[in-house]
Amino acid sequence: MLLAISVTCLGCGQGTDVSQPLETRPPATQVQPRPDAMKLDILPSGIHEQTIQRDDGSVLRFTIAVPENYSDETPSPLIVALHYGGEVTPFYGREILEGLILPALSELNAIIVAPDSIAGRWTNETNEAAVMQIIDSVVASYNIDTEKTLLTGYSMGAKGTWYLAGRNQHRFSAAIPIAGRPANKTDWQIPLYVIHSRQDEVVPLAPTQKYVEQLKSKGCDVRLIVIEGVTHFEIPGFAEPLREAVPWIRDVWKSAESS
Repeated sequence: MLLAISVTCLGCGQGTDVSQPLETRPPATQVQPRPDAMKLDILPSGIHEQTIQRDDGSVLRFTIAVPENYSDETPSPLIVALHYGGEVTPFYGREILEGLILPALSELNAIIVAPDSIAGRWTNETNEAAVMQIIDSVVASYNIDTEKTLLTGYSMGAKGTWYLAGRNQHRFSAAIPIAGRPANKTDWQIPLYVIHSRQDEVVPLAPTQKYVEQLKSKGCDVRLIVIEGVTHFEIPGFAEPLREAVPWIRDVWKSAESS
């Protein structure tokens, strides 16, 4: 598999090759949970399945990965991962967490949360509210570094990443949509790292390229990584390109700390 950086769009964020001075970029995001956020049991390192209850009595399911070195005394980054489409059986998000996100991003020592969709596609207000409630509970329960947050997702989850990150930019330091069509037009203030395959037979590359070019013309910080030889359903083929985003993520978080 070949990795090609097709577009690096420089502007208001913090990419590895961004030439804009750090002091001119926007301040770091701050994730503040709702005062009434449900507290979770602090779990040991490993992958766990958890639920919380919504105000209407329905249940939200999510999978959480706690890093080995987690400590209440040291803030941890937070990564939220949105799963792809399909029949959402209980703890469906665990598949994307174990199969792609954790193998690629484990060296970041972040708490990783993978919610289950409760309303079909991620691009609706019901799922938006559910994801934010889960984030609130995690932030209220664990020692989270609220300047080091990331939203990512694959396929349907990537479209959800475009949608949810765009509508909640105060919640995330950056976003990484993978193999998903842009879902909405917005004034992007956070850095974006977009991964897409040229051979994607389900979600064509062209609309993503076009949107990235539009963002580039507006001076946004968006980087498009086009990979070769991987089809849409060859999900493990996206692990290495996502792993190669780690220095970029660290640079974003470092800039957030210093701003």
